[in-house]
Amino acid sequence: MIPFGRADAAPPDGFAIVMLPLVGAGIGAASGVAGSIVARWTAEPWPALVAFAAMVLLSGAIHIDGFLDCCDGVLASVPARRRLEILKDPRHGTFAVVGMVLLALLWVAALQSIAPGKLLLALALSGSLARLAAVPLLRLFRYAYADSTSRSFDSPAEMAAFIALAIGAVSLAAMLSPWALLLLPAAFVLSAAIAWACSRRLDGLVTGDVYGAAIVLVEVALLMAIALLPWR
Repeated sequence: MIPFGRADAAPPDGFAIVMLPLVGAGIGAASGVAGSIVARWTAEPWPALVAFAAMVLLSGAIHIDGFLDCCDGVLASVPARRRLEILKDPRHGTFAVVGMVLLALLWVAALQSIAPGKLLLALALSGSLARLAAVPLLRLFRYAYADSTSRSFDSPAEMAAFIALAIGAVSLAAMLSPWALLLLPAAFVLSAAIAWACSRRLDGLVTGDVYGAAIVLVEVALLMAIALLPWR
């Protein structure tokens, strides 16, 4: 995981959150290159598996861990306070195991369906856009471990960085396909919907795990859209 901002910030450091799309684009591009190289010598599913493994390793699985924690905590049939306690538990239960299996199957299947020549752009776009769509969540939801919303990106430098990265995501989408521009509003809507659904189970609160789950689910959804629609 490439660090930005203050690692000990609680709620999350605004600059660290704003720079996530850049990190995601870099991880996606590197993973796409790895998959494309492997595709020169082997057939599927190896290029997809290598790209998937590279994404997990380069990210440190930090967002996947948030997704797994949400599977256990948000889906548990217990009071909201207990769900928050489960989210802080580093151990993973049955919901997390099932969730990871389903997530990995969808993720690898989507990667297999994308032409090797498109992997770099597809993964750079999905990695960047999934994280970009999570940034506005800081202003929309109350952070569970603070008395207010998560730290917003309020400084001129943070706002400028967000705008620049948004323009970068638009450019990546246009390079992949003009139709891919439709993925930008879809990613923001889906990210907000996931965070809202989680917050409903947590008494209107969110945690870093919720942000991680939103990033992972949006990223997989974007790759599925790129793989399934007839414009790749």
